[in-house]
Amino acid sequence: MTRLVRMLTLVALGSALVACDRAPVDTPTASPTAPSPSASPGDLAVPPLRLPSVAPDGTCPAAEPQRWSKPGQAQRVLGPGPVHPIADYFSGGALPLRPSDRQADGSYTVKVRWLAADYTGPVLVRAGRIDAPGAASAQFSYLGEPRHDGHHAVLTRPDTDLPGSTTVDGPGCYAYQVDGTSFSYTIVFRAG
Repeated sequence: MTRLVRMLTLVALGSALVACDRAPVDTPTASPTAPSPSASPGDLAVPPLRLPSVAPDGTCPAAEPQRWSKPGQAQRVLGPGPVHPIADYFSGGALPLRPSDRQADGSYTVKVRWLAADYTGPVLVRAGRIDAPGAASAQFSYLGEPRHDGHHAVLTRPDTDLPGSTTVDGPGCYAYQVDGTSFSYTIVFRAG
């Protein structure tokens, strides 16, 4: 009999514990939702792509490298920022296109690292060819996703190192458009 009492006691305790873990049927429960990867303060309003033109004489108005003022990471960058491609990847002022960078479709994909300085929030990088018909793109390697015909990422630290790559059709004149919550600018570069 003692064994039966112990068993009934354990069953009763188990049932009570299960009942305590369940929410009452008439009480609404909130289902937790994870924030969207693109959610951030001041969501990005995507401006139209406005790439510059080459000069009337056909000269590519490539951006001049600027000294990087923070220690380490880079010697020079391109563009006004706060999100910059590192100029050190543009040998002699041009993105070098090596045979080993050539893809099966004939385009070239070249490593280009970016740096963000004193900015958190969404950033969209788009690219295009400006001297002839053709295409270009840029992407970050470990952050973000393709979106709005470019690469979109949300930067969560004020200073971010962004390994990435740039793909171009071949030698020519190209431009990046970099958009964030408080900026929109273009950076012209040559590839060859």
